[in-house]
Amino acid sequence: MYDAIVIGSGIGALTTAGLLAGVAGARVLVLEKHSTPGGLTHSFRRMGASWDVGLHYVGDMHPRSRPRQLFDYLTGGALTWNRMPSGYDRFVLPGHGLDVTIPSSLEEYQRLLISLFPHEKRAIRRYRADVQRAYSYMSLGYVREMVPERVAPAVRLAQRALAGHALELTQHYMERRFRDPALRALLTTHWGDYGVEPTRSAFVAHAMIVYHYMDGAWFPRGGSGQIARMIEERIRATGGEIRLCQDVDDILIDNGRAVGVRVTDRRSAPVSYEERAPIVISGVGARETYTRLLPTTGPVGALTARVREHVARLGQGGSAVTVYLTLDHYPAGVDGSNVWVNTSQGPDDLEQMTEDLCQGRPQSAFISFPGIKAGDRHATVEIASFAQPQAFDRWSGTRPGMRGEDYERLTSAMARGLIDLADTAIPGLKDAVRYVEVGTPLTVEHFTSHEGGCFYGLPLTPERFAADLASPSTPIDGLYLTGQDAGMPGIVGAALAGMSTACKVLGPAGYPRIRRALRDQVPTQDHAVSSHDMTSERTAGARRHRATVQRARWMSPTTRDITLELPECATWEAGQYALVRVAPFEWRPYSLASAPGRTVRLLVDVRTKGMGASWASTIAPGDDVDLELPYGHWLVTPDRGTTDAEAPHRRIFIATGTGIAPFLAAFEAGRRDDDILIVGCSRTDDDLTGRAGTPLPRLIRCVSREAVPGTFHGRITDYLNAEGIDPQATYYVCGSAHIVRDISRIIQAGGARVSYETF
Repeated sequence: MYDAIVIGSGIGALTTAGLLAGVAGARVLVLEKHSTPGGLTHSFRRMGASWDVGLHYVGDMHPRSRPRQLFDYLTGGALTWNRMPSGYDRFVLPGHGLDVTIPSSLEEYQRLLISLFPHEKRAIRRYRADVQRAYSYMSLGYVREMVPERVAPAVRLAQRALAGHALELTQHYMERRFRDPALRALLTTHWGDYGVEPTRSAFVAHAMIVYHYMDGAWFPRGGSGQIARMIEERIRATGGEIRLCQDVDDILIDNGRAVGVRVTDRRSAPVSYEERAPIVISGVGARETYTRLLPTTGPVGALTARVREHVARLGQGGSAVTVYLTLDHYPAGVDGSNVWVNTSQGPDDLEQMTEDLCQGRPQSAFISFPGIKAGDRHATVEIASFAQPQAFDRWSGTRPGMRGEDYERLTSAMARGLIDLADTAIPGLKDAVRYVEVGTPLTVEHFTSHEGGCFYGLPLTPERFAADLASPSTPIDGLYLTGQDAGMPGIVGAALAGMSTACKVLGPAGYPRIRRALRDQVPTQDHAVSSHDMTSERTAGARRHRATVQRARWMSPTTRDITLELPECATWEAGQYALVRVAPFEWRPYSLASAPGRTVRLLVDVRTKGMGASWASTIAPGDDVDLELPYGHWLVTPDRGTTDAEAPHRRIFIATGTGIAPFLAAFEAGRRDDDILIVGCSRTDDDLTGRAGTPLPRLIRCVSREAVPGTFHGRITDYLNAEGIDPQATYYVCGSAHIVRDISRIIQAGGARVSYETF
């Protein structure tokens, strides 16, 4: 039995779990829906490049700050922070004739504003004082939740004395304080950092962000995706674990107390189970916790009725459309600073902004360069623009990559519009683009379960603060909240809320114990992975193993064929994958290319030049490798709920490149006489079938850039269009996301089922 269960693995959840494990030695189970831990600190990859989905820059990370001490403790000192340029934010407001770069100093910032708007000198000085006062007001809110209950009333009194303009609407404050509309626009353009437009947000939300960055900005070296795996080491050191692909369905209540959770394990075919613990901590948001995970009727519903009413009245927070780009090169002048562009001349109207964005005419954009900030070799860009989630309701419930041509047309129009807008501030960006991917509020909802993709949680309106909702405490004994809804949004805001939650769980001595641990921590220099979890370790549904490389050969000039030996037999099915540790805090998914047993075969394409490619290129027989398996299963579209055992009709397998891997596992487990394998490649040198080493069924090769006897000259899509679709067959497709999408459209139009992997 675990000492505590944490729902979600965002930075707030991981902070709470890491502190409970490190300070109290607690055994903590973290349950994460996604196949990658980290919540909005995780990153995703395409062709070796990576993008950070939620962490774009962080303030207050100088070595002596409390947030830096907290992250150093959680990661054992393994996380290194790169300082961004001194002018970390650039604001481009063409409608007001402004192009301003914000300095990393409150004093310099004030002087800059006065030099631009000398007629607003007195108001600017009052604004600085008001920002500092509101920041102190919210900081005391965190302190109040951390200190022992006997001290909290005194902190509350001090906080009330600092209330001032904190709960005033941001737009109202700006219009009352400043006469110049250009200055008002400049000061509020970055409202996307807290997710609520100035006409709705509380001034304290604006002030927290302004003051947070007044000593500059930082970004984690190597990107944000490693943070969760670093904190995982602390959690595992006391017997805890992060369990992936876990949908928490309910929080279990017994006699008015939280006693555990009911979970659906989706690492393979879905399996339901219960896990019990005396403490349950939810990091998935107040709305999701009170309306989805807890009963809304009966005794529990009565206890949470007041909170649910407040949450309902607040409405939804912010969501966004994000365009992820890979460039051939960075345009001149790009140094890693963020760029904000806003063409509007009046107050931001989110409804109009959303309509314009969907028409391909965005008013505003936030442009970030994660590759530069992380120290990555790939030139990458993220362009984000806020949008109302209702604009995407017609596709609600659909799967990523399977939302239809009208959705693709919409995302293409938004991407073109955002790239064009970004190019006005960064000339040459548009011409350098070589890869484009788009995420919408539906994408966020799919991976994080935030309703409507509202990733900032409860909106930071005056009503939210007046209702006193920013607290880890709940009306249910044994149940706590963590993350941004227990404090403030953002990486540091959610992490400090996670610290507040840990203080509450540990009781009156929690705050001094945690402060002492942060103060007395010993910096760690050696970040090699510990060996406490080696050989094979049982988790629910999957196991972590330490395997040994048996063979590593070049299957082609760009494909590495790796065979690993497990310490004991393992089971999996064709279409499942393993998570492989390719660096101390980096894991990559690879399809299992062999039948179950003690031998694991992986095919790795090294053209991506990422960490996984580097690992695969240098691995040698005798090396040790950590991996977790099995994960995943074949998804079927349309969802008819039948299996091969129930439907013994013909199977047609379609693959490009290393997408052949899961099919090799299927053929090794058992071929059928009427199976067909269709493979696509640019040239015959790229064809892996002749070197597969596994008996294959009837083979059809599609070669697009060479005319070769005995092959189809063209792409797989050309072949399918020419030969037609068998509606009685089940098609299995594996390759890049774009290839799977294009092939699946043709197959579905022909009336057949399509099965594809879950990653």
